[in-house]
Amino acid sequence: MKKIISRFWRGEITLWRSYWLVGELLNALFTLVIFNLEIYAFGNNQFTSYLPFLDFSNFTLFTKLLLIFWTILITVGIWRSAENYNGSIIWVVATFLFLSYRIFTLRLIFLG
Repeated sequence: MKKIISRFWRGEITLWRSYWLVGELLNALFTLVIFNLEIYAFGNNQFTSYLPFLDFSNFTLFTKLLLIFWTILITVGIWRSAENYNGSIIWVVATFLFLSYRIFTLRLIFLG
């Protein structure tokens, strides 16, 4: 497992695996775990009255920092995979745009 994480961080995993398996699938699972952590570990049940995927501002500071760390980790791994990609430049540019937007939206977790 340590080797896979190290390879991902260095961008040695193929772009489609980095983006779809880590950036989308694993990120969605991580987000669900974060919401459950907020609800069950910290007793923060403010998410039950609306769609929880739209508002991260009510998270505890610990969860916000964990979310920032996770986002930076997956963004760097996917970005490096895109830099090592040898296919069409369209996929590289699309990946860079998406990742830039993901980092830009991190500011929303501190606004409320």
